[in-house]
Amino acid sequence: MGYITITTEKNETYSSISNHFIDYYMTDANGEFVKVYLYLVRLMSSTAPVSVADIADHFNLTEKEICRAIKYWISQDVLKLNYDQTGELTGITLLPLKEKVTSKDLLSIDNIAFFKTPARNTQPQPEASNKEAAKNSAHSLLTDKRNGKTPSEQESQAAFPVTLPAKKSYTPAMAKKASEDDAFADIIYEAETYFGRMLSANDMEILVYIHDQLGFSTELMEYLIEYCVTLGKKSLRYAETVAINWYKAGVRTVAEAKTASQDFNPIYKSVFKQLGINRQTPTSIEIAYMESWNKELGFDLPVILEACQRAILAKPHSANFAYINGILENWHKHNIKTLRDIEKMDKSFHEQKAQAGAQNTRSKSKSTSFGNFENKDMSKELDEMEQLFLKEINTQ
Repeated sequence: MGYITITTEKNETYSSISNHFIDYYMTDANGEFVKVYLYLVRLMSSTAPVSVADIADHFNLTEKEICRAIKYWISQDVLKLNYDQTGELTGITLLPLKEKVTSKDLLSIDNIAFFKTPARNTQPQPEASNKEAAKNSAHSLLTDKRNGKTPSEQESQAAFPVTLPAKKSYTPAMAKKASEDDAFADIIYEAETYFGRMLSANDMEILVYIHDQLGFSTELMEYLIEYCVTLGKKSLRYAETVAINWYKAGVRTVAEAKTASQDFNPIYKSVFKQLGINRQTPTSIEIAYMESWNKELGFDLPVILEACQRAILAKPHSANFAYINGILENWHKHNIKTLRDIEKMDKSFHEQKAQAGAQNTRSKSKSTSFGNFENKDMSKELDEMEQLFLKEINTQ
């Protein structure tokens, strides 16, 4: 492989590591991958060309391991490769890192309350009490970190408590108001259509609570219902739980809800588990692939996981989303929709392969027999026939 150069889209001439890398990218990455990234950052300030072999030698790794690290960071939108007009690789560009904030992410150090300067309060506070509370909070957080614990969504909410509005009992006045509100009537109709049943008084109470007390817009409530149905949860009790979690996480728009729901999408989690990916949040490219498989190609999760398994069997060390996409697009082209269809296709393929093998065997056998006949030495038989013919003539 030829030599390449390391550049950046920023005019940096020093080894500076972004806090975003430490907070969001480093935690889920393999240790060797992290070392390779840090070394690439270091190489930006060097004018000497470098090769993959040089990097491998520096870390006493194989070139294949270095390439795996580079591919990983490309999948994370951390790097990109540069090519010349002939298609030859000329360099690597380090891309600006982006903040990844979800309701389940770890609290970054900038967001931890006891590290910030408290706002001034006109009421005097017991100094010892405040110090003790900060000490206990810090001790709890550091203890959890030593034990390898990840703060759960409930723990995050405890750090930033959100008071839920009280649920009001469903009354005839609410029912009348709901029936007179066209937008709310549309929500009821959508819920009954998706859930396939008439809503009960308890269901109506939940819808009113989400709409009036939690303050969800009509569009956000419609997305909430659709989202629950995609998870196979046709229950407004479940929808209420999701709505409360969104409310606590500060979700107020459909765009914010889509971002929050990405972490809970069962397809994403299942595909990542099948492929052995330990990250919680998929990249934009990975999301585009998985959304395409499910919504555009129309495949259910079992079929998608079967394609993942076949990709792993075909390419144990390099199975990727593009390869899986090729498998699924081929199945879609042949109108494959279910696991049963895949079994039929496999059976048909093996039968055709067996028939083709039998035909080749017969053709080979015939070809060999004919060749033996053609290649047989007939000179002796011809000589004997000629002698007999001459003898017959001479005796006449």
